[in-house]
Amino acid sequence: MKIVVSWLKEYCPTDLSSDELAELLTAKGAEVEEIERPWDRLKGVVVARVLEVRDHPNSDTLCLARVTAGDAEREVVVGVRNMMPGDLVPLAGPGATVPALPEPLSARKIRGVVSDGMLCSPWELGITTEHTGILVIPDDLQPGTDFKQAYGLDDSVLDIEVTPNRPDFLSVIGIAREVAAATGVPLRVPDVALDEDDEKADEVATVEILDLERCPRYLARIVRGIGHSPSPIRVQARLTASGMRPLSAAVDATNYAMLEIGQPLHPFDLARLKGPGIVVRPANDGERLVTLDGVERAFTSDDLLICDTERPVAVAGVMGGAVAEMSGSTADVLLESAWFERGGIQRTRRRIGLSTEASTRFERGTDPEAVPLGADRACRLIAEWCGGRVLAGSVEAGGAAERRRVSLRPSRASLVIGYPVSAADAARAFDRLGMACEVEDQDLVAVEVPGYRVDIEREVDLIEEVVRVQGYERVGSTVPPVRQVGGVPPAYGFRALLRGSLRRSGIREVRLLSFASQEDMEMAGGDDPIRITNPLQADEAFLRTRLLPGLLRSVQRNVYRHVRGVALFEVGTVFRMKDGAADERPSLALAMTGPASQTWAEPPRSFDFFDAKGVLEALLEDAGVRHWSVGPPAGWPFHPGRSAAILAGEDALGMVGEIHPSLVERLDLGGRVAAAEVDVQVLMAHASSEIEVRDVPRFPPVRRDLAFVVDTATPAAPVQAALLEAGGDLIETCLLFDVFSGPPLGQGKKSLAFSIDLRAPDRTLTDEEADAVVRRIAERLASEFGAELRAG
Repeated sequence: MKIVVSWLKEYCPTDLSSDELAELLTAKGAEVEEIERPWDRLKGVVVARVLEVRDHPNSDTLCLARVTAGDAEREVVVGVRNMMPGDLVPLAGPGATVPALPEPLSARKIRGVVSDGMLCSPWELGITTEHTGILVIPDDLQPGTDFKQAYGLDDSVLDIEVTPNRPDFLSVIGIAREVAAATGVPLRVPDVALDEDDEKADEVATVEILDLERCPRYLARIVRGIGHSPSPIRVQARLTASGMRPLSAAVDATNYAMLEIGQPLHPFDLARLKGPGIVVRPANDGERLVTLDGVERAFTSDDLLICDTERPVAVAGVMGGAVAEMSGSTADVLLESAWFERGGIQRTRRRIGLSTEASTRFERGTDPEAVPLGADRACRLIAEWCGGRVLAGSVEAGGAAERRRVSLRPSRASLVIGYPVSAADAARAFDRLGMACEVEDQDLVAVEVPGYRVDIEREVDLIEEVVRVQGYERVGSTVPPVRQVGGVPPAYGFRALLRGSLRRSGIREVRLLSFASQEDMEMAGGDDPIRITNPLQADEAFLRTRLLPGLLRSVQRNVYRHVRGVALFEVGTVFRMKDGAADERPSLALAMTGPASQTWAEPPRSFDFFDAKGVLEALLEDAGVRHWSVGPPAGWPFHPGRSAAILAGEDALGMVGEIHPSLVERLDLGGRVAAAEVDVQVLMAHASSEIEVRDVPRFPPVRRDLAFVVDTATPAAPVQAALLEAGGDLIETCLLFDVFSGPPLGQGKKSLAFSIDLRAPDRTLTDEEADAVVRRIAERLASEFGAELRAG
């Protein structure tokens, strides 16, 4: 929320500077992120009177204006021709600066004519975003008057971070109320006095609510015979500085009142309303409306619509419709001021993907008591800026809810805050906040919660208000007693260990959202995805069942941006339906593509299966998983011949390999992609934190290179596992160093060559002992795989 400081001081006339206000508000919980000074560069601009406008001798589009600022006459070149002799305009002479331009102005020749400065548009002055014409000043000012001083633009803007529980901070009055409570300066209220016409509003239009739960209160006021002109210059500047675009005086009045009081308002062209009347009702499924942004939207029965007696004219609490939009021909206005239920507005806003200033306030909670106040304030401004007659009274349905009453025990407040709080102390704090209270006894204060404080529901909320008013600096610092052993939960610590291992392997961590599209589900394979009832994006309507699809999308984005050697991992949560309920499981995935070596010292190559397997081996070693094996091909989305399942005993631990070429082509990744996926829960079950320590060997090893001929379809992993089991404790290391097929081997045969080191801890092995181990290995492999030991 952006608050113009001069606007704030109209309702809390404090002498504090902008910096002091920022410090004060931040200390009270309304954090000021930045102090903006939008008109700081507006210097040297004065009011000038146009004396003559004539054609430029060397241009069909430019014109020349002769003006005076009370001293000498000047001639300036102008790009538009919306001013006339006698008009007052802002003149920026040589040396002047304006917010929209980075450098000071100077006299310069334009198409052969020297322009002694320039006439300014509202955009150049920082008043609006409009720059199609020169600003014609409507006020009666003397030529030579400093423009910045005349309109009070020597001002600052506080950019306040408003938390969701304090919607009352989304208004000038809400922030002024906070400053008044902190400083003791009396709070002023906006002037809503109206000079009403004899004609009665309830004789002109009707209001009916068909869903009082979604709309407990709706009020309409009517203004007849409005004129059309821009709103006052200072008002336009305040609206722009607050982040809103000035449109016309009538519409600006509703936005100005909303920013001032916090009550969203909407003006309808009364002549375009059927009836004329207002009906607040739920939408019919499939009912459609073109909103003010020009988009046709369809609605469901969960949406609330504002209708006339025949058709929808607005989306309740979000945006008006084009069918009853204000225009230059509008003479009579029906002004809406309502109180809507928060949850319904939030659901509609999310579903149709349309967030507005109104919806932001309604879905956080507005003040039901501000409904007539906001309408009266806007009507007063419309009458003041546009003329017209405000009809007597209002047309209203529903009403304000009763104020909540919440009690505070000073004894409980003292315990929570940590210093003594008496009933009188609490009552003084609530009085400064403008909250009526009654001290019922020494340990009970009953507080009447005003409608704008939607955040106060329990005793602890009142305790927070007491300490906010008295000052957080009064709360002492003590070390709390520790009643439990420190540390982190085992699962959290284990995931941190995995992240550290992968980072040491040179892989970068990413953290992705848990949402997935239908295409991601097809990429992941499998069934039982969980559909999201109200997705943030329509094309991401599921919770992810695997990490790989999202990770491959991240790889794709990096490849598209020409990143070399992409290697990413994520440790996150995946979701599936299990026994009719949602099941969450921690998972880990990594993906690598591009050049694996990027230095002159290594031959160029791309990431492949062995890179992913090497990272996985290092991960399993760091996790303390000592007994694992490589299983059959992993299945989709992996390559059928360059992938494998990873097993820990009988449990499926994960999979590793290269991504299927068809998927790589579909994602346009341009080359081989190595990846792995691990079930963290299974991995943790097989992990061990114990460290094995062995003495430095005292005796030399006996090395044997053994080559076995097996069928081509026989995997190497079970052969190696059987070899280690047959060799027993004497085998220290076993390395597969060669796989060979072709002549002189027969058709359908291959050779697996292993290098093994045999070592005993208490002696040097003899050749006979080593040969006995080799015989046991050969016999085991022959019986289990039909393997034949090749002669060395």
